[in-house]
Amino acid sequence: MKVPEMIKRVTKHDLVSLSGKARNLHLTGRGREAERLAEHLPDGATGVLRALLPEPHPQLSYRCFVVIQRTRETLDHFPLDILPRDFEQLPDLTGEELVRLTRWALFQIPIQPEGTPATLKMPTLRGQSPSDP
Repeated sequence: MKVPEMIKRVTKHDLVSLSGKARNLHLTGRGREAERLAEHLPDGATGVLRALLPEPHPQLSYRCFVVIQRTRETLDHFPLDILPRDFEQLPDLTGEELVRLTRWALFQIPIQPEGTPATLKMPTLRGQSPSDP
């Protein structure tokens, strides 16, 4: 089985729901429990997920990698198994969002003058763009 290539947008609500469902279905890839996500993510948190590989047991799911913003300066990342139909229902990143995400990811590569402190700021996926370097 081939996994989809789309990158999906997720919210705190999505992740709390999907993590709880993964627990109830005994899916093995649950990097963060629903209760922890509900407690530690701000209500407006947004992030992205990408399917990495199929997981056949205990039922067919996608092992996804999630990256979500916790605060303006911090983010969290973890694996999460998601059923194919749940994956399909999540919104795809728009072209503009994908460009912002790509720019952010490229600027995390530590190419900077010696002695310059590194910063890590994940762009908001809707309504705000990262500051231009």
